[in-house]
Amino acid sequence: MALRQLSTEELIKKLVDAGVEITAEEAQRFRENDVDGETVDCGLTEAMIAYLFDKSFKKQLKFRDFVSQHKEVILSLDDITPDVENLTQIERKEPVCQRLPAVMSIPCFPKDVQSRLDAKESCQKVPRDRNKIIRTLYEMMAQYTMYPTNAEYVQVAKALIVKYPFLKDVEGNGYHTWHMSLKRKFKAERAPLLNNTEVKKFKEKFHQARKSTDGPETLHVKRTKTFVLYDEVDDIHPLTVNICRRFNEGFTALLPNLLKLVKGTLPLKKLYVEVREEALAEDLPGIDFRGGLVFLPSIFRENIDHLISLGEGEPATPYPTIQLKDKDWKTAISRRSQSVVKVDGVEVCTCAAVDEAFITTFCMYFTFNIAYPPRLRNTMTFLQRCILHIKEEGDKPLPVTVTRVMNLL
Repeated sequence: MALRQLSTEELIKKLVDAGVEITAEEAQRFRENDVDGETVDCGLTEAMIAYLFDKSFKKQLKFRDFVSQHKEVILSLDDITPDVENLTQIERKEPVCQRLPAVMSIPCFPKDVQSRLDAKESCQKVPRDRNKIIRTLYEMMAQYTMYPTNAEYVQVAKALIVKYPFLKDVEGNGYHTWHMSLKRKFKAERAPLLNNTEVKKFKEKFHQARKSTDGPETLHVKRTKTFVLYDEVDDIHPLTVNICRRFNEGFTALLPNLLKLVKGTLPLKKLYVEVREEALAEDLPGIDFRGGLVFLPSIFRENIDHLISLGEGEPATPYPTIQLKDKDWKTAISRRSQSVVKVDGVEVCTCAAVDEAFITTFCMYFTFNIAYPPRLRNTMTFLQRCILHIKEEGDKPLPVTVTRVMNLL
């Protein structure tokens, strides 16, 4: 029987059969809160699950595992076709990034909106509040994929209504307007690339780069793509100095002071010190440059793992990411290390070193019209505004964190 069709008693029995020991008190909580298969399928929040299985992390984890496994069976039986629309001009493969969790947890919203939600106010009627809710949900979903399926839009919209029933639509299924708002938000952030004239031109440039081979892409072709990306950003934001030179000169000028801001307790800082001690004098400038780039997110209290992954594992984020071929940071910092740059799990181009991969990844945000991810926003804003001196109409003032760092430099 499908999960949605289970009554409360049938759900409890299924959980017990799956090895989740449910006490009489816990079973009563299920009954009192009308927790049946449909409720679970809509997506219980972490707080709801914690309430059902109070003081037992083990049961909470087993419950999530049960829901995850049961939803996977439903998807395979129902043969849901992903509603993936307006993909980038890159030929997409099967999704490799992690999809949304089976049990969806609605995140906390900005304080002003959250306080109104806690007071059960109808925030959906206030455009500013509604936009903040949509933006927060978008940022949560974008950690998993930039191309949600229709089922995933529905999953999140349902979870929102289950947690805050007073946000329900007056007519229809109760969540349609939230569903469509999320779709529009993703379209706006990633842009309708296939219909964008500038991106069509970029696609043609990529095609020209591939003409040198009739078979699979060679290393030369993938390297050529990086220069196409650089040229594209130079066309979008023309300045007297090209983007690569601006990047190298701008970062080199700030590098000595940036390195001083890196905490000595950082594990990567200790590896960097070891590499310098073992290196030849002529290799130190390159080591310092690569080390500074690797340390950059930590200076802004962000995580390098959201930008760079080591070895063959797939990146955990759909945003532009660097995948180093080396399997340890020490090697990556000590010498030029080959890497590939990916977007939403699709390999776009190959780079010969960390610095080249950094600037290539940055260029992808402009070429593919992607908003900076929340977890790397300060790092990318710093590169854009303070190193490359790129300004766009509508740019907000520098974030406080970036301003503080700049004052220290």
